[in-house]
This record gives sequence, C-alpha cells and structure tokens, in this order.
Amino acid sequence: MPEPVPRVLLLEDDGLARHFVREALDGMALELLPCASLAEARRLLSAHAVALVLTDLHLPDGSGLDLLRWLQERGGDCRTVVFSGGVDDGLRQRLLAQGVWRVLRKPVSVGDLIDCVEQALARPPAGLQQERRPDAADAGAAAQYFGGDRALYEAYRGMCLKQFPIDVAEGDRAADHGDAPALYRVVHNLKSVLTLLGQERSAQLAHSVESHAAQGMLPPMRAGWQQLRRQVLAYRIWHGG
Repeated sequence: MPEPVPRVLLLEDDGLARHFVREALDGMALELLPCASLAEARRLLSAHAVALVLTDLHLPDGSGLDLLRWLQERGGDCRTVVFSGGVDDGLRQRLLAQGVWRVLRKPVSVGDLIDCVEQALARPPAGLQQERRPDAADAGAAAQYFGGDRALYEAYRGMCLKQFPIDVAEGDRAADHGDAPALYRVVHNLKSVLTLLGQERSAQLAHSVESHAAQGMLPPMRAGWQQLRRQVLAYRIWHGG
C-alpha cells in the first residue's frame, strides 16, 4: 500500500497569497488544506491530522498566535511555520522560543518556501538520522565533560535547549545579511556547546561553517549554516525543547 502523503494546512486570508503557495507547492508529495480564517483552520485541524501548519499572523477573526496557542494546548505533533510580513527580529525570536519551527517573512521566494516545507516534512527531523542515539551520546557526554554527573549535564542541556532558538534566529539573520563575522560568532559558540552535548558530527559541521565564515566564503558558509541549523533544531525537537 502506498505511503499516505502528509497534509499541510495553510491559514492565509489573502487569496493571492494562497494561490502563490498552492502553485509553489504543486507537484510536491503533500495534500494542501487552504483556509482563510481561524474558525475554518480549527475545523480542519479537528477533522484531519496534519504534519505542518503554515499560518499568517493577521487574520479576519483573530491572530495566527491564537492558533499556535490552540495547537500547543491540544499537544499536537505538527510543526508550525509563521508566514507573515509583519515579523520583526524581536517577534521572530519570541516565536522561535515558543516552539515555532520556522518564520518566513513575506515576500518569500518559491525556492525558500519549498525548501522550508521539505525540511519541515522530513521525518525524523532533518539531520537527526546522521547523529548517534541520543541516550548513548548523553551518557558519553556526561561522563567525558561533566565528571559523570548526569544531573549537571541535564541542567546544562536544558539551558541549551532554551538558547538554541535564539542562536538559530541570530544565525539566520547573519546568513541572510551576509554578515560573516556575526555568523562566525554564532557557530563558534555552537561548536563548543554541541561538543559538550556529545554532538560530534554537528560540532564538526559548526567548525566547517566557522572556517568558511572566517574566510568570508559566503556561499559555502550559508549552505553549511542551513545544514547546521537543521541539526540543532532536530536535536531540540528530539529532546522535547
């Protein structure tokens, strides 16, 4: 029997924007559920299991933030992407800290939209399969860097899980602006953190991005950052962050 395609709910009240997303995602192995209001979105989400929610923030019957809170209260397993033009850097960081998987600012290119949806629908999250089994790595990191004190290690990991969305937002901003020194600082810190967490492959990737940033090599720097951010977010999702 063929594998069922994932459903993607699009909450967007602008008809042209809905048409843009529908055309951009045409041909992908997914079922798009477009809707124009919070009420319609809730009805669809109550009737269907979805893998991804793309939502605008400004809607005729409320805010996309209301839908995000509603989803959190239900404890659903879908990822959420805010798709809006009214997101400044401060709001973006707050959204990521509250569990939003990605923020796309309008206008967004077809390529960026497709890339975001492909990554969001990856199961398990992109980058996770390349890493080791979490329990084994946690035990190894606790023994190697925390003197075998698992409680101390887990307290440190908890702080890292809260910090990761902020680091990712700062890295995204630096990569978008071609600010190699700023991205160097982000990945330099992440390299140390990932090492302490036992994420050796991710730490090696951070070292590679750090090297490209130091040399001002923007294309490989940006490509490496996209890989690294996926692995960092995958780690956070795996550990319930």
